Amino acid sequence: MDTNSGYKDRALSSLSGNWAKAVVALLIFLVIIYSADIVLTMTLGADSAATMSLSYLWMFLCVPLTWGIYIFYLDIARGNELSYSKLFDGYKDFLRIFTAYLLTYLCMFIGILLLFVPGIIVALMLSQTSFILKDQPELSAIEAIKQSADMMKGHKMDLFLLWLSFIGWMLLSLLSVGLGFLLLMPYMQTTFAHFYEDLKEEYALSA
Repeated sequence: MDTNSGYKDRALSSLSGNWAKAVVALLIFLVIIYSADIVLTMTLGADSAATMSLSYLWMFLCVPLTWGIYIFYLDIARGNELSYSKLFDGYKDFLRIFTAYLLTYLCMFIGILLLFVPGIIVALMLSQTSFILKDQPELSAIEAIKQSADMMKGHKMDLFLLWLSFIGWMLLSLLSVGLGFLLLMPYMQTTFAHFYEDLKEEYALSA
């Protein structure tokens, strides 16, 4: 496994020449995710039961798109050809991806209910599920979740410290009225994709 600075340097190298596509992909994702809320609020009112119900439904329908944005940055880390259409590839495998995300969120919610720290631990354990779903389409949602937990044994603190290393950038992004996140999110997600690449290689060698 690499150091935090090593992962960040690799991410910056991968993003070199790809920053525009990385930001546009994020904008596409954000526009789709939040457009429904804006339209529903304008037409039905922010506090109506119909708005809340339809917003939750839209959130569920956008789960494969959330997976798609993670995989887009994995493609950047791997130096693959980039296509915005790949953001929507998750809809070809909707049920498996939706089930995996639902179970992941449920486990994290239970962990947070018990105490905040268990919730963080569960999030770290299941953090590689999206990438595993991409690389191993033969695995079920539950199998992908279990493999993420196996891969993260002995590496949860590594990823946690990598997360923490971005706190300063997050604060700076907040000071920019959130605009900084358009650059920070691609940077972070590409960094985490490189972390997965090393983790995957180590796991394969130990299997």
